[in-house]
Amino acid sequence: MAFSLFCTVSQIPVANQPILRLKFDQIYNEKERGTAMRTYLQTVSAAAICLATSTFAVSAAEPVTVVGWGGTWDKAYKDGVWDKYTEKTGVPIVMEEWGGEVAKVRAQVQAGNITYDVVSVEAPAMEVGCAEGLFVPLTPEITGDAANYLPGTLHECGVASDTWATVLAYNTDVYKGDAAPKSWADFWNVEKFPGKRGLYQQAQFTLENALMADGVKREDMYKVLGTPEGVDRAFAMLDKIKAHVVWWSTTTQGIQNLDSGEVALSDGFNARITNEAINEKKPYTIAWDAGFFYGTDYWAVVKGAPHQQAGLDLLKWFSIPENQAGFSKLYAYGTGRKEAADLIPANWKANLPTSPEHLQYGASYDNDFWTEHKEALEERFKAWLAK
Repeated sequence: MAFSLFCTVSQIPVANQPILRLKFDQIYNEKERGTAMRTYLQTVSAAAICLATSTFAVSAAEPVTVVGWGGTWDKAYKDGVWDKYTEKTGVPIVMEEWGGEVAKVRAQVQAGNITYDVVSVEAPAMEVGCAEGLFVPLTPEITGDAANYLPGTLHECGVASDTWATVLAYNTDVYKGDAAPKSWADFWNVEKFPGKRGLYQQAQFTLENALMADGVKREDMYKVLGTPEGVDRAFAMLDKIKAHVVWWSTTTQGIQNLDSGEVALSDGFNARITNEAINEKKPYTIAWDAGFFYGTDYWAVVKGAPHQQAGLDLLKWFSIPENQAGFSKLYAYGTGRKEAADLIPANWKANLPTSPEHLQYGASYDNDFWTEHKEALEERFKAWLAK
């Protein structure tokens, strides 16, 4: 009887039908109360409403379109989070991949043809999209208490999908023990570490690396980079290494450069390096103490999306600590909620940029700085590459 009721209720479109809203709240509140009798009464109430409103049970639950970063990132979300949501609610999740371009969301909204429901965006895109009204503001009812989140992981219009870091990585078969690079100055030292090295082909990340190599402290980074002299200083450092760089524009390409032996050291996103080292048994490691910058991507619900309410329901469920932890247990990016981090096994947590042992060497990317200066600096970077 209970299974029959679940199937019937889960066939109702989330965005349009109040009965599934009742069912969703039941699931959410079970986390808080754990009271079997109340669960039973709510289920019976849902059944009564369903019988009284027969039109609600006619159509199947419509899928929510969730847009992420693809590859192993998407797979970790599917296996660790979304499949569990579908199992609990009966709401299918359709996953799509993109490059985080807020312009795509803007174009859909302006054309009145929105196909995305929930998207993962980088912090600068979140700032722009929220300011333009492209994303739905989130209330504490959706996200929970802001005090339970790590700094920078909760936004007016978004909740952290992951906290990542760009790091210095190298091949341990090539560089061993004391002969391994230990700093960004080492990365720039082509005499001590000859050969090609990989760098991400964009200004953000690369300019910070260049200035760290030139001795700028992480806490002073944006004071320096915020001046014309600081920008010139970063590009002067890039001039020194340009002939020794193999540029990459996707994480897969960056790993392929290491795999082929074309480079033996590279910058990269920490989770992908960790995945290759642990799951694929490749001889790569991260020099955490070289210093790194970390950033946060956010889940946002597109305003006016065909399943806007269903998207908000999804984020409400995702904001439960154990559901957030489902992703980070499979992919070495940090969580937003503090309690979620506590649910990750200690041996795996050591791979996250938000672990205390690593965080002492890290600093946050300045989202306000990159929101204001990204376009101009990326244009200068492209012109520099073309020389």
